[in-house]
Amino acid sequence: MRRVLPLTLALMAAFLIAGCSRMEGLRVLTGQAAGDQQADAAVQSLELVMADKTGASDPALTAAADRIEQASGTVDIIEIRKDGEARTFQVNLLWSPPNVDSNTQEGQIAIADGIRRIMELTWQGTMTASRDTDILQVRLLVPNTINTLNNGASYVGLVVATAQIDRADAAEYLAGQRSLATFYDLIVTGTLDYVSPRDVVLYEGQPNHPMFMLPDPNAAQ
Repeated sequence: MRRVLPLTLALMAAFLIAGCSRMEGLRVLTGQAAGDQQADAAVQSLELVMADKTGASDPALTAAADRIEQASGTVDIIEIRKDGEARTFQVNLLWSPPNVDSNTQEGQIAIADGIRRIMELTWQGTMTASRDTDILQVRLLVPNTINTLNNGASYVGLVVATAQIDRADAAEYLAGQRSLATFYDLIVTGTLDYVSPRDVVLYEGQPNHPMFMLPDPNAAQ
């Protein structure tokens, strides 16, 4: 792996965040867009219910999620699933970004490095549980409070980014030198498919780890 000078690394990190910040997901994350208003408009007609995780998850998956949460200290995994038929391993997590000024280069680099660390810990923490799968998928969410017509203030998850990588490529990366530069290389080469939505996208999955507010699928019936 080639060496990257500190200045080059800083520029690459700044470019990563600057490029993604044009997409709505990361603009909400960095405070550059009115995510509350857009999220509210998207869900104001929905009924929200509390999802129950009781008995819904494989204990091995729950244990893996707990280890990732403890190692990170900044994430709350709300959904973790192994799809044997599709050979994919999926993790949806809420993230608490670092308390930095996102308008500065230092703050942008801190955010980028925080995302890198989350991905690394998630890949590492699920290597055993993800055996017999080919693809690791991680969806990064930030919590948001919205006002609904019927239930008042409620919590939703805004999708900041979705990352997908071959499990073998993740294992190879974890075995090598980990840094923001090498992580950025995964994106540049297409090894890591990293997408931030252009519009506000709400998490509408089926939580099986903690309790979380969800749109009620029966509300429209």
